[in-house]
Amino acid sequence: MSSKIFLINLARSKDRLACCRAEFNKAGLPFERIEAIDGVDLTQAQVNEYYQWHRSDYYKELSKGELACYLSHRVAWQKIIDENLDFAVIFEDDIGVSSQTPDAIHAISGIKQEWDYIKLAEFPVKRDIAHEYSLKLNDIQFNLVTYQKVPNRTCAQVVSRSGAKKLLEHSKSISRPIDIDLQYWWEKDLKLFGLKPYPIRVNIGQKSTIDQAGSRKKSKRSAIRQVTSKISFLKRNQKALKARLKALNGS
Repeated sequence: MSSKIFLINLARSKDRLACCRAEFNKAGLPFERIEAIDGVDLTQAQVNEYYQWHRSDYYKELSKGELACYLSHRVAWQKIIDENLDFAVIFEDDIGVSSQTPDAIHAISGIKQEWDYIKLAEFPVKRDIAHEYSLKLNDIQFNLVTYQKVPNRTCAQVVSRSGAKKLLEHSKSISRPIDIDLQYWWEKDLKLFGLKPYPIRVNIGQKSTIDQAGSRKKSKRSAIRQVTSKISFLKRNQKALKARLKALNGS
């Protein structure tokens, strides 16, 4: 199977790139850098092409950094399609590799369960697991898990070609931060899992710089929209998860 490792990194974050390069080289993992879209450089016309606050059902106006982060991941998804890859491992630059990282990445192609998106890290680790498969990949025991609620953050994940197609199609218009949007996986018919124990560690002292442009505290907010969207999410997530578990259990 054809695959690549992509690292999303801002041009101004040279120190982050150096740290990641050292870690990947030590682990023997070749990677391709994708220059992240910088929210600082987004024009209002570029923002309007993908995002209109008044059309969004999300309770908070997106910052330029949040929009740029989403658009940067779209670049990676498009490369999967353009290069006809079976899948790509996509990292942001706030991660570190573990001793299990190379084996986990090399063994992804051996997963028999149909999948679109697999999360390789979570911080903090707190999401409850609704379902899990036990897998032995390269003599290492992993679990392919289905979450009760998909964790936040997009620092480390694997995206298949089918997943990239779905994500690109459903992000022509953006209404939520990318990690929140992934929690609405049923809107995209996205087969989303996690691989545990996670083979990637999150550098706690660092946070990805990709989505930091723009002040979140100054963003427009709607308290009413926040309440209604939360209630709607809980109902829809429960219904979709019930159907997903039924399919996974073969009943």
